[in-house]
Amino acid sequence: MRRKSYVLTARAAADLHEARAWSRARWGGQLTNRYFQDLHEGAQYIAQRHASIRGRHELAGGTSLLLYPVREHYLVYEPLAPGIIAIVAVIRQGRNIPAILQKWAAPIRRELIEIRGRIERREISLPARRVPKPRYRKK
Repeated sequence: MRRKSYVLTARAAADLHEARAWSRARWGGQLTNRYFQDLHEGAQYIAQRHASIRGRHELAGGTSLLLYPVREHYLVYEPLAPGIIAIVAVIRQGRNIPAILQKWAAPIRRELIEIRGRIERREISLPARRVPKPRYRKK
Protein backbone atom coordinates (compact mmCIF):
# COMPACT_ATOMS: atom_id res chain seq x y z
CA MET A 1 0.00 0.00 0.00
CA ARG A 2 1.18 3.50 -0.78
CA ARG A 3 2.31 5.56 2.14
CA LYS A 4 -0.29 7.99 3.49
CA SER A 5 0.19 11.62 2.61
CA TYR A 6 -1.83 12.84 5.55
CA VAL A 7 -1.80 12.86 9.34
CA LEU A 8 -4.98 12.56 11.40
CA THR A 9 -5.51 14.61 14.53
CA ALA A 10 -7.17 12.96 17.51
CA ARG A 11 -10.38 14.84 16.62
CA ALA A 12 -10.34 13.49 13.05
CA ALA A 13 -9.59 9.95 14.23
CA ALA A 14 -12.53 10.14 16.66
CA ASP A 15 -14.79 11.49 13.90
CA LEU A 16 -13.82 8.61 11.61
CA HIS A 17 -14.27 6.02 14.35
CA GLU A 18 -17.77 7.34 15.11
CA ALA A 19 -18.71 7.52 11.42
CA ARG A 20 -17.42 4.00 10.77
CA ALA A 21 -19.42 2.52 13.65
CA TRP A 22 -22.59 4.31 12.53
CA SER A 23 -22.07 3.36 8.90
CA ARG A 24 -21.29 -0.30 9.64
CA ALA A 25 -24.42 -0.63 11.78
CA ARG A 26 -26.56 1.01 9.10
CA TRP A 27 -25.04 -0.14 5.80
CA GLY A 28 -22.88 -3.16 6.59
CA GLY A 29 -19.20 -3.88 6.15
CA GLN A 30 -18.84 -3.85 2.37
CA LEU A 31 -20.45 -0.45 1.76
CA THR A 32 -18.71 1.01 4.80
CA ASN A 33 -15.32 -0.19 3.58
CA ARG A 34 -15.93 1.36 0.14
CA TYR A 35 -17.02 4.66 1.70
CA PHE A 36 -13.90 4.82 3.87
CA GLN A 37 -11.70 3.90 0.92
CA ASP A 38 -13.20 6.92 -0.86
CA LEU A 39 -12.39 9.12 2.16
CA HIS A 40 -8.80 7.83 2.14
CA GLU A 41 -8.46 8.46 -1.61
CA GLY A 42 -9.93 11.94 -1.13
CA ALA A 43 -7.35 12.72 1.54
CA GLN A 44 -4.53 11.47 -0.70
CA TYR A 45 -5.90 13.61 -3.56
CA ILE A 46 -5.98 16.72 -1.36
CA ALA A 47 -2.44 16.14 -0.12
CA GLN A 48 -1.06 15.92 -3.64
CA ARG A 49 -3.05 18.85 -5.04
CA HIS A 50 -3.93 21.15 -2.13
CA ALA A 51 -2.30 24.18 -3.73
CA SER A 52 -4.77 24.06 -6.62
CA ILE A 53 -7.94 23.03 -4.75
CA ARG A 54 -10.63 25.50 -3.79
CA GLY A 55 -10.67 25.14 0.01
CA ARG A 56 -14.25 26.25 0.79
CA HIS A 57 -13.14 29.15 3.03
CA GLU A 58 -16.76 30.27 3.46
CA LEU A 59 -17.39 27.18 5.61
CA ALA A 60 -14.26 27.50 7.76
CA GLY A 61 -15.90 29.63 10.46
CA GLY A 62 -13.21 32.31 10.36
CA THR A 63 -10.41 29.77 10.84
CA SER A 64 -7.58 29.21 8.38
CA LEU A 65 -8.76 25.62 7.82
CA LEU A 66 -9.72 24.28 4.41
CA LEU A 67 -12.54 21.90 3.51
CA TYR A 68 -12.92 19.36 0.75
CA PRO A 69 -16.12 17.38 0.10
CA VAL A 70 -15.93 13.60 -0.17
CA ARG A 71 -19.31 11.96 -0.56
CA GLU A 72 -21.47 13.14 2.38
CA HIS A 73 -18.59 14.46 4.51
CA TYR A 74 -16.13 17.31 4.50
CA LEU A 75 -12.49 16.57 5.16
CA VAL A 76 -11.26 19.56 7.16
CA TYR A 77 -7.54 20.01 6.69
CA GLU A 78 -4.49 22.20 6.82
CA PRO A 79 -1.46 21.81 4.55
CA LEU A 80 1.72 20.99 6.47
CA ALA A 81 4.26 20.77 3.65
CA PRO A 82 4.24 20.05 -0.06
CA GLY A 83 2.49 16.71 -0.47
CA ILE A 84 1.23 16.32 3.12
CA ILE A 85 -1.76 17.60 5.06
CA ALA A 86 -3.21 17.29 8.53
CA ILE A 87 -6.83 16.24 8.57
CA VAL A 88 -8.25 17.94 11.64
CA ALA A 89 -11.89 16.85 11.43
CA VAL A 90 -14.33 14.86 9.34
CA ILE A 91 -17.77 16.48 9.46
CA ARG A 92 -20.96 15.36 7.81
CA GLN A 93 -22.28 17.79 5.21
CA GLY A 94 -25.45 19.57 6.19
CA ARG A 95 -24.27 20.33 9.73
CA ASN A 96 -23.41 23.86 10.85
CA ILE A 97 -19.76 23.56 9.81
CA PRO A 98 -18.68 27.14 10.71
CA ALA A 99 -20.12 26.86 14.24
CA ILE A 100 -18.52 23.45 14.77
CA LEU A 101 -15.10 24.67 13.63
CA GLN A 102 -15.31 27.80 15.78
CA LYS A 103 -16.15 25.60 18.79
CA TRP A 104 -13.21 23.27 18.07
CA ALA A 105 -10.74 25.99 17.02
CA ALA A 106 -8.55 26.01 20.16
CA PRO A 107 -8.11 22.21 20.45
CA ILE A 108 -7.47 21.93 16.72
CA ARG A 109 -4.84 24.68 16.91
CA ARG A 110 -3.10 22.87 19.80
CA GLU A 111 -3.10 19.59 17.89
CA LEU A 112 -1.63 21.24 14.79
CA ILE A 113 1.17 22.80 16.88
CA GLU A 114 1.92 19.36 18.34
CA ILE A 115 1.92 17.71 14.89
CA ARG A 116 4.31 20.34 13.50
CA GLY A 117 6.59 19.79 16.50
CA ARG A 118 6.54 16.03 15.93
CA ILE A 119 7.46 16.60 12.28
CA GLU A 120 10.37 18.88 13.28
CA ARG A 121 11.56 16.23 15.77
CA ARG A 122 11.21 13.65 12.99
CA GLU A 123 8.72 11.61 15.00
CA ILE A 124 6.45 11.87 11.96
CA SER A 125 8.19 11.34 8.65
CA LEU A 126 7.00 13.09 5.56
CA PRO A 127 6.63 11.22 2.28
CA ALA A 128 9.61 11.54 0.00
CA ARG A 129 9.08 14.00 -2.82
CA ARG A 130 9.24 12.22 -6.11
CA VAL A 131 11.47 13.91 -8.62
CA PRO A 132 10.38 13.23 -12.18
CA LYS A 133 12.94 11.50 -14.35
CA PRO A 134 14.09 13.52 -17.33
CA ARG A 135 12.58 12.46 -20.61
CA TYR A 136 14.82 11.93 -23.57
CA ARG A 137 13.51 12.06 -27.07
CA LYS A 138 14.81 9.74 -29.69
CA LYS A 139 16.49 11.51 -32.55
